[in-house]
Amino acid sequence: MTDSSKHQDKKQSTHINDRNNRRQAIRQQNRIQDPQAVAAIQRRLERIKQLEKMDSTDQVEKSFHHRQPQKSTQRTQSSLNTHTMKNRSSKPDLAEQDKLNRQAAIQKKITQSHRNAQSKAEIESDERLFQKAQANQRMPKITIQKAQNSDKDPKSQASYQSEDAILNSTEPSKNPSTKKHTRHSNKHTHSDKKTAKDERYSLKDLSTEEKVAFTFSVATNLIKRFFVFILVAGILVAGLGGGVGLGYFASLVKDTQPPSRDEIASALNRIEQQSTLYYASKEPIADVRSDVVRSVAKLDDISPYIKEGLISIEDQNFYDHPGVNPKSTLRAILQTLLSGTGTGGSTLTQQLVKQQLLTNDVTFFRKANEILLALRVEKYFSKDEILASYLNVSPFGRNNKGENIAGIQEAAEGIFGKKPSEVNLNQAAFLVGLPQSPYSYTPYDQYGHMRKDHSAGIQRMKDVLFAMYRNQVIDKASYEEALKYDITKDFIATKARIPERQSYLYQTVMNQAIEQIIALNVKKDGNQLEKVHEDAEWYQSYYQEAEQELRTSGYQVYTTIEKDIYDQMQQTAAAYKDQLGASFDGVYTDPTTGEETYFVEKVQTGVVAIDNATGRVLGFVAGTDYENNQIDHAFGMHRSPGSTIKPLAVYGPAIENNIITPASIIPDTAFTETYNDGSQWSPTNYGNQISNQFYPARQSLAWSYNIPTIRIYQEMRNQGVPVFDYLQRMGFDTQHSYTETDVQNLAFSIGGVNKGPTVFEQTSAFSTFANGGTYAKGHIIDEIKDATGKTLFKADDEPVRVFSEDSNYLMVDMLRDVNNLGTGQIAKSKLTTGGDWIAKTGTSENGKDLWYIGATPKITIGAWMGYDNQYQEFVFNLNDGFGSEAQRSQSFWAQIVNDLFAIRPDIIGADQSFQQPNSVIRMTVMEKTGTQPGNIQMGGQVLQVASGLKEELFKASYPAPILTEHFMINASPSDYQLFWGNFMRQIQTEKESDDNESKKEGEAEDETGETSSSENPEQEIPDNTQAPAETSASY
Repeated sequence: MTDSSKHQDKKQSTHINDRNNRRQAIRQQNRIQDPQAVAAIQRRLERIKQLEKMDSTDQVEKSFHHRQPQKSTQRTQSSLNTHTMKNRSSKPDLAEQDKLNRQAAIQKKITQSHRNAQSKAEIESDERLFQKAQANQRMPKITIQKAQNSDKDPKSQASYQSEDAILNSTEPSKNPSTKKHTRHSNKHTHSDKKTAKDERYSLKDLSTEEKVAFTFSVATNLIKRFFVFILVAGILVAGLGGGVGLGYFASLVKDTQPPSRDEIASALNRIEQQSTLYYASKEPIADVRSDVVRSVAKLDDISPYIKEGLISIEDQNFYDHPGVNPKSTLRAILQTLLSGTGTGGSTLTQQLVKQQLLTNDVTFFRKANEILLALRVEKYFSKDEILASYLNVSPFGRNNKGENIAGIQEAAEGIFGKKPSEVNLNQAAFLVGLPQSPYSYTPYDQYGHMRKDHSAGIQRMKDVLFAMYRNQVIDKASYEEALKYDITKDFIATKARIPERQSYLYQTVMNQAIEQIIALNVKKDGNQLEKVHEDAEWYQSYYQEAEQELRTSGYQVYTTIEKDIYDQMQQTAAAYKDQLGASFDGVYTDPTTGEETYFVEKVQTGVVAIDNATGRVLGFVAGTDYENNQIDHAFGMHRSPGSTIKPLAVYGPAIENNIITPASIIPDTAFTETYNDGSQWSPTNYGNQISNQFYPARQSLAWSYNIPTIRIYQEMRNQGVPVFDYLQRMGFDTQHSYTETDVQNLAFSIGGVNKGPTVFEQTSAFSTFANGGTYAKGHIIDEIKDATGKTLFKADDEPVRVFSEDSNYLMVDMLRDVNNLGTGQIAKSKLTTGGDWIAKTGTSENGKDLWYIGATPKITIGAWMGYDNQYQEFVFNLNDGFGSEAQRSQSFWAQIVNDLFAIRPDIIGADQSFQQPNSVIRMTVMEKTGTQPGNIQMGGQVLQVASGLKEELFKASYPAPILTEHFMINASPSDYQLFWGNFMRQIQTEKESDDNESKKEGEAEDETGETSSSENPEQEIPDNTQAPAETSASY
């Protein structure tokens, strides 16, 4: 052997060793997990070694390859990140002996290959396993130059090429190669084509059997490739001719116009963001619960590690391609055609399109639209805009509360407790690795607890780090240091879910915000809110839309709730809850299923505090035990209003329409209404009492007499007073709380309704009296802004005039008597605030509902208590040791007021008083008739009636009337007969008393020699006549 041959063998041996070492190292880096695939590759390596042993001489190598006498090129790898090409030269040996040696070597090689090679079935099995592993690992196929000692067996050639592709790939994941690597790959491919052209196999060197097999293989491949080419070309032509848009944008329909820039922008910006609820002070109440927690971050506020890491692992050519990587896309399409499934091949732009514009169907049609839309996105938007959008829409698993999170902002804060701009290299690598499989790599479970096994997420982080190193984002030292980093120490501890979401406050604000959004959407659609409420299905569709909008649109909802006031009201209610009344328990049996349910019924309460001038709800109590009872007793529950309806629906409108004055007399006598079906209704006062007395309107309201109230209401109905209109102007829900059917019933005047109002509605309406007769719409939602800060809603409703100033002041003065002289005296006795209070009590039938509403010129506070009666009806037991109904309700109300006054005296307005307007005057009237003194003809006599005088308030426009025989409100003939009979008897009694006095005086004068003069024969009723004692009635 010549020196030149020895030198060439040495170089070749070195090359073989280098190649084998390189293959082993890169295979380890690729970390193929499938053991079958690993075994297949190991078997190939064994075959390589066996064949390389046969290439011990340069002559055999030359003979096998039919090498031309010119310079050849071989590829070596100097590192994992760079590739260089080196040329080797060898002297041609043209001796005839060499030719013979080459022919002999070929025959020997073929014979040995047949002995050592596996069966064709085994080789094909290995190839399938390898392709499966390659698909699972998403490794790019890179064509490299054929080794100089390549196998001579044509059956094994495809296997070697596939294996070389794996061993020369430096990517451990699905990512495309770097630009530098791609350029080298192209060079190799070009070199391979040239070499292949010059170094063909010769068919004359093969046996007959081998020629048949080789010919069949070539023909089969040609037919298959031709079929695939025709199929792909046909579908591409059909697809491109069909246009964009199946479903949302994905139907390849002819003549379909591609989406405009605005349409694409709208879709890309359709990002679910978490809304937040705020107190009046702008302090957060809670974030709105949503399926996905998301916040939007600006690209400038995101660490470069995150941006570069994402590009390195997902789309190395992001800044160079037009939205699509043609080679990767073609591979994905071929996989879809041949196997029915497609993997990989998507750029960041395509992934964004898939998330925001298309479905997840793995079909050619979706892929075609994905490509077209990606190109269009790249046309309209910058690379930075696309990158920012991707980072804001992608899912990132769960945070330390167990919430589903999306967007890099929530991911950084929910996993590491940092802003996206503050994360270090390892934290950034961990975060950008999450979107590939967020719930596999996330460190937390659905409860926010730390998972025991973080290996998948850590391995993914290392993949990202390697991609960054390979892409020269970080150097080798940084990469090796990062591999040693313990990322688990950076995971923040589990945090309990926000307790504020498990509260009446969160529930109430959410419901009120949804209702406000419904109103906005109905108005935007050009519909009427009342009509929507009348149609349950229509309303439900609006409700679902508004709820979804609130949960996903990143709204900022500002309430009127003042935190210190709200918190104090909760504390008072919690401390007082055991003093409201007795609890009941029992077992409920479902009549249909027979299922038994054990229940406990406790007294519940609802309280609302409203600023009179603005209608702002400052605080409320919706219940005392949210964990066991989520019913909203302040805003969500409808109950009978009891007598609190009387000033709103009866006395106020009656005075406004000059049907009564505070001095008007109304009979408290037996009353019966007969209905069309012959049935009758005979109401009584509280305690089933009827006094058979005649009371002024002021006293009837102060003591909450039922029968006088019903008589007034009947007279209003007879005169056509629009009661329903008054209720609407005071903000009542006339679809559910007070309906037209309710208003037509006389029982409505004393609280007889189908459902009734909420505490919020009743309190808000009552504030009309405290606000000068003007209704300021009660509200808890002050403002709603969208994610950009644009105001969508602002509570700025104009106040509504309900009662004139003079009529309203008459009502205010009458309601003062409730607190000072009437049924509200217990509350007054317990108040520590002082102040000018007006009030009204209320008790529903059988004592199921207890109410007390009080107001100063500054604030109105309404309170209700009762049982929910979910399984059985319960009423207050007056023998349970908690006192009378008035003691329970008024003591609780007074405690609420006193505690609020202690922390915020400014909201109570104890230093303010209601001011009498100039349109209200004082007049002297007779107490028994409510009229001015005057003459009346009765029994053939003219009587001058001027007894029992008092001062009373009247509207200047409607002063006290002149005395007539029929002066009462809605009195029957028998009522007048009773009144005037009593009146005449009283006059006769007084006359006899006067006569007796005169007689005594005469006798005394006779004794002194003095005589009495005769009196005027016309009878005069003394002006000092005392009214007969009145029968007191309970309320």
